[in-house]
Amino acid sequence: ENDISDVLDTTFSVEHDSFGQLQVHELKPNGKNITVTDDNKKEYVRLYVNYRFMRGIEQQFLALQKGFNELIPQHLLKSFDEKELELLIGGLGKIDLEDWRLNTRLKHCTPDHNIVKWFWKVVESYSEERRARLLQFVTGSSRVPLQGFKALQ
Repeated sequence: ENDISDVLDTTFSVEHDSFGQLQVHELKPNGKNITVTDDNKKEYVRLYVNYRFMRGIEQQFLALQKGFNELIPQHLLKSFDEKELELLIGGLGKIDLEDWRLNTRLKHCTPDHNIVKWFWKVVESYSEERRARLLQFVTGSSRVPLQGFKALQ
């Protein structure tokens, strides 16, 4: 919301280092000839953020992807979704059920309610893989944070 007149002297272009070589990318057609003004600054910020998040690391990502595909051909990965791939890559660390139980927030019930007891009895019967899948369903990650379950609260 601040006035950028006489503060910012830039155009709708971005300079970036690509493997040691300085390159200019125009954020919109003829961008290097369009000065950012107070009237168009929101468009500039939108385009700049989009570029940085979507395309600013494109070459580095493609290099990483190429190396990854040399180890594991892409056609072998197509049958997995991102969650299953996380399980494959991350492995199945031992999940501390007591830590999970102690750091679970309950709403409209207490730990001594039958449904809660039944839930933990079922989870105790699960294999580590199934526990990891449940954890992934509940938290979005199949791995316990380094600080334990208390970090999820």
